[in-house]
Amino acid sequence: MKQLTSKDLHILTEAWETWTRSAPNESQLRSRERLLLVFLLIRHGALRLSEALQINDLKDFDYPTGTIRIGGPRGREVQIPEKAMKAVSALVNSPRMMPLRGSITRMDQGYVRKRFYAMSELCGLPPEAIGPQVVRQARATELLQANIPLNIVQKFLGQRSPVQAAGFISFTDDDARRIVHNHLRQEALKRSSARNAFTGNVTRLETGPVSALVEITTLQGMKVHTLITIESVQRLNIHPGQLLNTTVKAPFVMLARPGGGCDGTNRFRGRVSAINRGAVESSVVVDVAEGASLCSILSTDELELLGLSVGDEAEAFFSPFASVLGLPED
Repeated sequence: MKQLTSKDLHILTEAWETWTRSAPNESQLRSRERLLLVFLLIRHGALRLSEALQINDLKDFDYPTGTIRIGGPRGREVQIPEKAMKAVSALVNSPRMMPLRGSITRMDQGYVRKRFYAMSELCGLPPEAIGPQVVRQARATELLQANIPLNIVQKFLGQRSPVQAAGFISFTDDDARRIVHNHLRQEALKRSSARNAFTGNVTRLETGPVSALVEITTLQGMKVHTLITIESVQRLNIHPGQLLNTTVKAPFVMLARPGGGCDGTNRFRGRVSAINRGAVESSVVVDVAEGASLCSILSTDELELLGLSVGDEAEAFFSPFASVLGLPED
């Protein structure tokens, strides 16, 4: 069976969107938008077709967090990219869908499969390569290529064990080469990523039922925030005044010109002290305090758009989810 590449998925998605927009009337447009919604759920959420057709659009979407709640014997929650969730929200909340709210995706499974296969005429891919199961499989492959652990992909897919997930997913030779290349690149980045490490005392601890926000203040006065699970709080016995390390890998550090991007925690202004420019990827070091710097790995195209040079002021920032806490002896 043909494996869908990222390029194939892009072509297929564009074909679905073009076909939907070309509907000759409002009735046809609503019908096509319902089918597009099912496609997006499978393409980005890796849902089974049967799961996508059972979604209750009134209560199974959490738009702020990009979460889809899936019921049934393999019930779970999956997150999809923000852009994809915006597209889902636009479809669900269209005035055309108001009479169908709660059951927008409730359609005959055979009919939906037929429409999936019919897209081959528009995207130039063979029908057997664009069925719901193959699209779901392609999403799983994307997740693994993004270095998401197999056991996490297993839960995302709703498989009972990692072995099932591994058997479900296969790779082309090109896929395998890309995964190995990405692994080797991550190994090469470890040395530069290691500089993104800070030590400080816990100055704030806010706990909730599932997660906790931990703020540490470094010797330089930097306040670094990390979101961790309650289990991690208990395992590390985190408490105010405790000395902890926090680290963040360089690919998770983003850059902006001063005043650019969005406000938030873990945002530090500094000056660019080094740039290592590569053909595809580059690294940028920003000195954010005396004796403290942040290294960012980004595409060379992004670096060109930012127009940064050594000596320029810049802001380095990262999500509280991207930083990792540990005890100093760790």
